[in-house]
Amino acid sequence: MTSAKKNQLITQLYNTQHKWLIACAFNLTKNNDAAEELVQNLYVQLLEMDNLDKIIYQGESLNQYYLYKIIKSLFIKSTKGESTSTITPVIEDTYEGDSFMEDDGGIEHRVNGYIKEALEQCAWFDVRLWEVFISEGHSIMSLHKATKISTSTIWSSQQKLKRFVKTHVQNKLKTDE
Repeated sequence: MTSAKKNQLITQLYNTQHKWLIACAFNLTKNNDAAEELVQNLYVQLLEMDNLDKIIYQGESLNQYYLYKIIKSLFIKSTKGESTSTITPVIEDTYEGDSFMEDDGGIEHRVNGYIKEALEQCAWFDVRLWEVFISEGHSIMSLHKATKISTSTIWSSQQKLKRFVKTHVQNKLKTDE
């Protein structure tokens, strides 16, 4: 397919289906900016596709179901990228301001101490899995391949640990006020 034909198809898609694509993306993200970003990434991905003619439906337009699946895939990839963050930034964002600063290193020092305290109270399996996940920079899938532990077990262990640590730290900070 020539570049001119590809550009024409994508321009036609923009002119006829852009609002629908934004609505599909918004249903996933619940955020206008994120929805717009997903749709823009869709257009970029379509422009980079070598075999765009394979998803033409009834000879003249692109298959809407395929476009929806691309948007959903882009959303899932962006969500997975966000899930690799550490616990501390989430907790630090919860409490801000000068009233939480202290001479002994401030809120960050206290929060790190509370995190260590919470990790001592958790199950050894969850803590060890978390340590390996963080220290070796694994994704859930790469940790699964390295340890042969199921991805659902890894995910649920991480979620349980994160919730416990977050709750523990927030309770400690509330009692310190």
